[in-house]
Amino acid sequence: MAGEIDTQQVITDLLPALHSDTRANLTWWTETDLIEYIDEGLKRLARIAAVFVERDTSQTTGIGTATYSLPARHVATLHVSWGTAPLVPANELELESLDPAYQTTQDVPAYWYEDRIGLQTVGLAPVPNAAKALGIVHTCWPPVIDIGKLNTLVQAPAPVAGYLAMVTLSRVYGREGEAEMPDVAKHCAAQVQLYEAAFQRYFGVSA
Repeated sequence: MAGEIDTQQVITDLLPALHSDTRANLTWWTETDLIEYIDEGLKRLARIAAVFVERDTSQTTGIGTATYSLPARHVATLHVSWGTAPLVPANELELESLDPAYQTTQDVPAYWYEDRIGLQTVGLAPVPNAAKALGIVHTCWPPVIDIGKLNTLVQAPAPVAGYLAMVTLSRVYGREGEAEMPDVAKHCAAQVQLYEAAFQRYFGVSA
């Protein structure tokens, strides 16, 4: 189950591997660098594995309104419901074959479709004929890890902390400069790949 990981603690635990006892004494990298690597690692994980999943019920359908905005931080839609009724995913070609006027015909919705090229919306077909809660289960980006330390927490299973540590070490020792250690960076990058394969196998692929 997901818990709460403090990314500041991840950095603290990494300090000995970075030849430092405090953030202030970091020689070749800054704390800002480390936070950025962790944030980038979280975004990559969200793209490839369904680790971060939320259910959004903030919208209510309007009678005669076909499309609705995708939730904030949305990556990929997993499930859509209208009230308590689950809807079936469909593409626009399939819907046109069933009803060329699917974007205007009103009835009880049976299908959902998505437009992520233009308006970033989810559509219902037939168009809702009543006002009900729209439920969207989706994988999402975790909140941005803030450099000002206003947000350092991420809801994720405990192994994600180890993943973030390996991501950070692969980046710091892979960066060109005095502290560059290609063999260490390569080893850590291989560990990152193992973590990612395990997350995808356990949680599923995000998109």
